[in-house]
Amino acid sequence: MNFNNLSYLPGLIALFAVFAIVLILIEVKFFRMVKTYWFYNRSIFSYISTILFLSGMGLLLFSILDLRGPEERIKTPVPSNRTIILIDTSASMLAEDVKPSRLQKAALIAKHFARKAVGHQLSIVAFAEIQKKIVPFTNDLDLIDARLDSLKTLRNQYGSSALSLAIQETIQYFRETGEAQGNILVLTDGEETAGTIELKVPKDIHIALVGIGTTQGGRIPLDDSRGFRFGYKKERGKDIITKLNESFFKSVVADIPSGKYWLANTYTLPSDEILDFFKDEKTKGSDQQDMVIKPVLMEWAVIPALLLLMLSYFFKAIRIFSLGLLLIVMPIKAQDADDQPKITPEMAQRLDELKLGELNKLEKLKLADDLLKSGAKDEALGLYEENLPMDRVDNSIPPEAYLNYGTALLEKGEIQKGLGTYETLSQGLDPKSEKGKKVSEMIEKNVMSYFQKQEQKKKEQKKDDKKENKENKESQDQNGQGQGQSQGQSGEQDQKQKGQQGKEDKKPQDGKDKDQGKDKNSEKDKDKDKDQGDDPEKDKENKDPSDAEGDKKPLPPKKVPAKLKQLMSDDRQLQMKMIEQGTRDMNRKKSPKSKDW
Repeated sequence: MNFNNLSYLPGLIALFAVFAIVLILIEVKFFRMVKTYWFYNRSIFSYISTILFLSGMGLLLFSILDLRGPEERIKTPVPSNRTIILIDTSASMLAEDVKPSRLQKAALIAKHFARKAVGHQLSIVAFAEIQKKIVPFTNDLDLIDARLDSLKTLRNQYGSSALSLAIQETIQYFRETGEAQGNILVLTDGEETAGTIELKVPKDIHIALVGIGTTQGGRIPLDDSRGFRFGYKKERGKDIITKLNESFFKSVVADIPSGKYWLANTYTLPSDEILDFFKDEKTKGSDQQDMVIKPVLMEWAVIPALLLLMLSYFFKAIRIFSLGLLLIVMPIKAQDADDQPKITPEMAQRLDELKLGELNKLEKLKLADDLLKSGAKDEALGLYEENLPMDRVDNSIPPEAYLNYGTALLEKGEIQKGLGTYETLSQGLDPKSEKGKKVSEMIEKNVMSYFQKQEQKKKEQKKDDKKENKENKESQDQNGQGQGQSQGQSGEQDQKQKGQQGKEDKKPQDGKDKDQGKDKNSEKDKDKDKDQGDDPEKDKENKDPSDAEGDKKPLPPKKVPAKLKQLMSDDRQLQMKMIEQGTRDMNRKKSPKSKDW
């Protein structure tokens, strides 16, 4: 085990020492003041909290040293995708129906794809009648950008497309550099010289075609070597209109085992979709490479440090936690103790007999009366409802059972049910017997007592409402008096302000007129700025589509040395001359009637 940043150790030790000394001095001063004014000594928990806090901070500083384990040799998969970008450089690619031109749009898509294709070995081939490999397999983005920039100024005004031949030679290029396996990205407008295309593509080669152009088409411009336009390409005295034909791409994809096409206009960059297609179709192409690593063991210091800091806070606030737990637990226990019914041993024995089914009806009702007196109202009501007939009075059952049942219902808040039980009991009593008279008096007394309690509650609620209204009125009166005093004081200030305003009204209003004139001039300036603003359509045309990926802050351009710039310029010129010379040589061999765009 070792540290990657061991040179930081002296500075970290000094920083921790200063931090610990300052913290200890502050705490000593604070607790000395607490003892002087509040007569409290520092607790043992406070000492433990400080020790834990300093230990946690020390471990956090220790983790900055970047603790690493011993070296390990592992095998990691390294992608070995090979992708060849075929760019059509025929005359039809000079059409400007896609801005700035089809050829420059193709170069831009190729650049954008190269930046996105992480892990791909890229090769770039320009084709018309002949194919020219301008970049071998590489992942050097600077070289790829330089060679693609050379295509932007290419004026291959008499070159035609040989797409089928270019794809077949690309497949052969795969065989020469390894297996016939990889990806081909074709950037073309579909103006094939042969008219029909016959391809024999292996299963392990995946072809993505990007059609660049519009269905309306455009004329083919003719520019001289200095970039001045002297006309448009003609056939039989008429301007040639080159159009994008989607059916051509459909027929090509139909003959390829693994192929797909996209149509690109001025603002289209299908790089992500193409990469997803290559990724989904990939069956091979990953190698195992030996690598030596040092495992990161920073968590050995960070995790204990966080635990120590949390424990430090807990010990510091342990009294607060204890008080909070007491406030939560104590009311719950007190409430449980108050609500718990008082069950005597005799009642507990009869409850056990009830479970075993050894009690008769009268014994169950007697048990219900005892449960009601002890505070177990729910259990008592359950026994009453199970053993009392509700529609009539059973003479074999003491009327006190019905009386207690109705009283329990009233206490629970079931008024209608309780009064109904009283009414049923009153109808079943013998009014002439002493027991009946006694029970009737108890019923009347209970009903009167219940309604008196309700009336008393209403009166108390009205008193509370009156108190609240009275307090609200007093507060409003106090606010009114305060406002009256403030109004009396502000009256004198208003009179003074009126005198000052009379003097100010006599002053000329030249200042205001000047300000108004300034405001008008500023409004005119704003209108001019709006009129002089950039047109949004121009902004869209001038904007680099590679920025459309959502990157808010583009990377600053790299500074290229002057000698390297000169070499890149010379390389572009050499590439253009070779492509144009090859095209001229092929045109000399063709018949005058053959298609040359």
